[in-house]
Amino acid sequence: MASASNHHGVVVKIDPRRCIANAKCTTAAPGIYVLDEETGVAVLENEDTASIEQLFAGARVCPTQAISIEQYGRRVFPQIVTPMFSPKQEQDREE
Repeated sequence: MASASNHHGVVVKIDPRRCIANAKCTTAAPGIYVLDEETGVAVLENEDTASIEQLFAGARVCPTQAISIEQYGRRVFPQIVTPMFSPKQEQDREE
């Protein structure tokens, strides 16, 4: 998994197994996200000059959520949603 560190403890990770070379990230943040010519996987090109807004713009449009963003070791995008019901509660509901 490719990752790049940025300002304010922000780390952007791109999972090459999830990237489908859709290139929406390159449209949302041109010059920041680019597709590698050999692999077709998105990579960060100018992460030192990228704004937080550009990093999030590219991550938000990724259809497979291959781009994740962490700040100070905690994932902030995409958010991890906790289940509404525990497995026991779900089982009780089915009965």
